[in-house]
Amino acid sequence: MNIGAMKSYLLIASASILWGTMGILAKLAFAEGIEPLALIALRLLVSSTTLGVVLSLFNRKAFQIQRVDVLWFLGFGAFAIAFQRVSYFYSVDLTTPAVAAILFFTYPVFVVIFSMIFLSEKASASTFLAAVLTLFGASLAVRAYDLGSLRTSFGGIAFGLGSSLLFVVYVLMTKKLRRTYSHYTSTFFGDVVGALLMSPIIILSIPNLNGFSLDLWILIISIAWGPSLLAYLLYSYAMKQCDAVKGSIIGVVEPISATLFSTFLLMEKLELLQVVGIITALTGVAIVISRKASGSRSR
Repeated sequence: MNIGAMKSYLLIASASILWGTMGILAKLAFAEGIEPLALIALRLLVSSTTLGVVLSLFNRKAFQIQRVDVLWFLGFGAFAIAFQRVSYFYSVDLTTPAVAAILFFTYPVFVVIFSMIFLSEKASASTFLAAVLTLFGASLAVRAYDLGSLRTSFGGIAFGLGSSLLFVVYVLMTKKLRRTYSHYTSTFFGDVVGALLMSPIIILSIPNLNGFSLDLWILIISIAWGPSLLAYLLYSYAMKQCDAVKGSIIGVVEPISATLFSTFLLMEKLELLQVVGIITALTGVAIVISRKASGSRSR
């Protein structure tokens, strides 16, 4: 297999594992009394400020963007960063975490379709099969079969699908921006724009900041540096050499890692169908990797 492609796959899988910690860290933060929207806003503020300081010291060229691309970065930060995360929160709020996850992880299918249209990427029958397997496996991993725990509403479904489509925007725009800019530039400006859009929530949260416990601040910083900043840097870096379709399918490692983290850290029971789902989703990922490998050998 091409070394560059394998490196990209490993980086995307690593980013997805980091994203899988978000649910646990967010649960702990909510238990400390922070509101979800305030958590989203503060994690964007911390991640953008942290990256801004680091880049100002070591890589100021990352701040340079062409005037013609300003609107692209504004749209990227608004839709792919801020609105996507808010949409996912409201999907969880109006339905359940399981329903929100199922709706969100339809995004590989959308990426397959839109990448063919906008990025001229080709998708074979095996790629479509991999997308279906990962979607089905992810649904089982988050216990979509437990009908008693599923709660739906029109608004929740709309926000869930909106979250999925906005993540597709993130994937496609990241792929486009990475043709010209570094992963530092795209991540920094995306987070800055997102933080600015969420600034009213940050301002409203100021009176409560003094009441935040040390544990809560540690959780906020952990979320901002781990599943926010580092994960998105890894994903953005990997997208330079990995096409959007395969990258999105491998990204479904996230619900698998979230399920396993919940099992081992929160002592939640891992059911047989969840194990089947994990194996099914990983089979889809394996198809993507093996297909790439065979394609490399044929060349």
